[in-house]
Amino acid sequence: MKSTTSWINSLNERFWHTIVNSTATGVESVAVFRVIMGIYLLFVTTPTYTWIADLPKALYTPPIISFVNLLADDFPGRAFLVTVDFLMVASIVGIVLGIYSRFATLAFVVLKICVLSFQYSFGKIDHDIMLPATLACMAFSGWGQTLALVPDKKTKWDSPSKSLSVIAVLIGFGYFSAGIEKAIHWLNFDLNSNGTARWFYLGLYNLQRQPILAPALKNAPFWFFKIMDVVGVIFELTPIIAVLISRKAWRIWLFFAAAFHLVNYLLFNINFIGNGLVYIAFINYKPVYSYIVNITKSFLAKALILAAVGYAAVVRGISILTSKNVGIIFIPDNGNANLYCMLVIWALICAALFVTIIKSKEQTVYEDADELSPQLT
Repeated sequence: MKSTTSWINSLNERFWHTIVNSTATGVESVAVFRVIMGIYLLFVTTPTYTWIADLPKALYTPPIISFVNLLADDFPGRAFLVTVDFLMVASIVGIVLGIYSRFATLAFVVLKICVLSFQYSFGKIDHDIMLPATLACMAFSGWGQTLALVPDKKTKWDSPSKSLSVIAVLIGFGYFSAGIEKAIHWLNFDLNSNGTARWFYLGLYNLQRQPILAPALKNAPFWFFKIMDVVGVIFELTPIIAVLISRKAWRIWLFFAAAFHLVNYLLFNINFIGNGLVYIAFINYKPVYSYIVNITKSFLAKALILAAVGYAAVVRGISILTSKNVGIIFIPDNGNANLYCMLVIWALICAALFVTIIKSKEQTVYEDADELSPQLT
């Protein structure tokens, strides 16, 4: 029994050390990522849930295993949802400016999961759990210790390497759980059945989605869709393998993951931009950290940053009170502008991840990785 336990402990230690070698970065890097994440949440896609109050009560059927069953049989009213929306905006401001970042991040995660539980009680479960899961991990990365108006104090719980390694495992588990189901139903030699083609034509004709490249794809032969089935399954089953191979292999997978989502956006109008933000958490931002610090030293830069964040927060607040949807801040609120802006963001994500492939180093332990504690190994 003792030898078996020792073998399991050794395997567990090797597993986590391998993942840390592939993912770890320093406090300065995750601080820059915090700012990027905060800008995305505030300026690009701020979640609002006041619309839930307008849904028919007859559609409200929460699952048995859900905390919402502990509440009344009815879903919350508008006053509660407006309050939650305002608190989420306030927590995002705390994230981007670095005002008690750990508390702000955890507050956002709790509020997000709370309202998602109500939203999912109407029958449709979306694929947006990776973003709050990533934020929950990053709350303990130490990303609020620098580049912050009110920095977090360093604690024994802060560890960039642990946070990023757990996020990598979550990505691998999430994609594997999706890919194994597709592998069972999509990997066959029957050209009369096709998972990718089903998604494309149902979205095009039933859901009225109009992808940019739809005209080029709707007359494609079924064997082309079959190839896409195989590629999609391989992509979803390989992240945990890539992260266990090496740092460069992990970054190559992240690049192809972003490119995969960009292609899906162009062909199927399926935009998983939240996942793109999760992928760039693994970029080493240390080379640009000093540059950002120098820029933010000037009074003018600080004033412009505070003005932009304040303006965005006010716009989001007005949107909550008026129940009028507001898209990307500083971008005209129309479909084409938002579409091209999202394409630009995806292109930047792909470019940033491609650069990390070129500059990634293969080494035993990353120089900025904090020492692992027995709690992880």
